[in-house]
Amino acid sequence: MLGQKMMTLLLLKDDTRNENEICDFFSSAGYQINWSETSATLLAGQSPSEQNRSITILQMDHTHPFPPDIANLTRGITLPWRLSMHQRTLTAPNNNQIKLTSLEFTLVKTFAMLEIGEVASRRRIIGEFGEHYLSYDQNRLDTMIMRLRKKIRHGLGMALPLNTVRVRGFSFDDLLILDH
Repeated sequence: MLGQKMMTLLLLKDDTRNENEICDFFSSAGYQINWSETSATLLAGQSPSEQNRSITILQMDHTHPFPPDIANLTRGITLPWRLSMHQRTLTAPNNNQIKLTSLEFTLVKTFAMLEIGEVASRRRIIGEFGEHYLSYDQNRLDTMIMRLRKKIRHGLGMALPLNTVRVRGFSFDDLLILDH
């Protein structure tokens, strides 16, 4: 990073529960972290143009203790996939949105609870549907996934990053955030 200017993030907070986690996350990605109760503490004496060039301000509060797009700063991605709990919709990184059926929503929600690329077994997915694995017709799951991929491709203009992992199950290979 020699010769490059380091981006400074100013995280305004009113809750310190995740302070260490956030500091560790960004420090390991090469960011310098400055915490302040108010923006005045760090911005005193800087002109607005100086502030805008070097500081990104993210508001931290009890309703959004870890902003959804915060991980994207270290990955270089503009937006993640987002699954809305309230509206039961899936929003693609291109901001197009589509309504999901109950089973589609349950399927996608399964991957929102996992790490990027982590495999969800067929048994786990079928269990999330409230069905018994041994009596569930596996072709129903395959057909639903095929239709969901097609629905997303046509409705959102993007391929769903839901991949089949031979013998093991399925994985969602992009950032997927659960919006409450």
